Amino acid sequence: MATKYWLQQTLGGGYPADPGDVVQTKLRLQAQGYYREPDYGITEYPDTPMFDGIKRFQSDNGLQVDGLMRPGGPTETGLAARSPRYTCSECGAKHGGVYSPTVCADCWLKS
Repeated sequence: MATKYWLQQTLGGGYPADPGDVVQTKLRLQAQGYYREPDYGITEYPDTPMFDGIKRFQSDNGLQVDGLMRPGGPTETGLAARSPRYTCSECGAKHGGVYSPTVCADCWLKS
């Protein structure tokens, strides 16, 4: 059963980034209107729009605005609580943010 939390490690500038953490974060931010997909698409690499989205989410939700997300921390918890849930058409699992209304980030990364 999928958990509503997704971070494997701290996500922020100067930290090594887990590709799955990056994609999940971008998709969850996008689902809440805090990340606009760049022309180059959603990648597994951290980018400025992602960190800007994290900071805007933190500011709008009264959190410390530092651009960091920690596993189980207030930014991840707040974003997870607001993420919609979908059933992935590929794997059938319930997920929070998705690449499209039908495919989860895990399946998208495998394609």
